[in-house]
Amino acid sequence: MALAEPGTAVLDCPAPRALAGFYAEVLGGTVEDLDAAEGGVLALGARPLDTDDRSRTFRVYADPAGHPFCLCAR
Repeated sequence: MALAEPGTAVLDCPAPRALAGFYAEVLGGTVEDLDAAEGGVLALGARPLDTDDRSRTFRVYADPAGHPFCLCAR
């Protein structure tokens, strides 16, 4: 069950439309395979920040504007 549904998001960055496109591609699904999801976000322009410990169920990345976000597996 979701706690909230996103409505309007304000992106404070040099290229908000590009960053909105990044998150539109990333959001909306569930992560079953962290390796596959990692490949997807890296292809979209994310950078790994804390991804070395492959035994964890989450990994930390920076979006193209440098904001941190996590991928968490179910």
